[in-house]
Amino acid sequence: MTDDNMAGHLKTWQTYKQQGISGEFKMEHDIGAALAARCDTLVQDLYQAKRDAQGLEFLGGYGGLPSAQDLQRKYQQKAVGGAEHDPNDNAVARIQQHIEIVETMRDAYLAAIGQLQNVDQYNSQQMNGQTDQVR
Repeated sequence: MTDDNMAGHLKTWQTYKQQGISGEFKMEHDIGAALAARCDTLVQDLYQAKRDAQGLEFLGGYGGLPSAQDLQRKYQQKAVGGAEHDPNDNAVARIQQHIEIVETMRDAYLAAIGQLQNVDQYNSQQMNGQTDQVR
């Protein structure tokens, strides 16, 4: 997905969230709760994928040939460093974009079932969980 597509998806879900807050976007409670729970699971999986990608920052075993070193550097950049033309062209940044979209989806579902008060609580729990995992 291009940055434009990702931004478009995020904007779409931000709109749904606002519509949920204003009461324009509604759904049955059980369906919304199930969708929000699935989003939580997906977010956790995405955070794990992000940690895995961050672990690829320093690669080894490519040997000493200049072409092997170039290949190693390119793989490391693709994982965490980005390219010269776009520093965000790496797996970690792309995964983070997906996390933002899925968290916004979850918030939209919660707002649509009248659980807006839980949105901030969910966000706080997610942030605390991620902070604990970093330590």
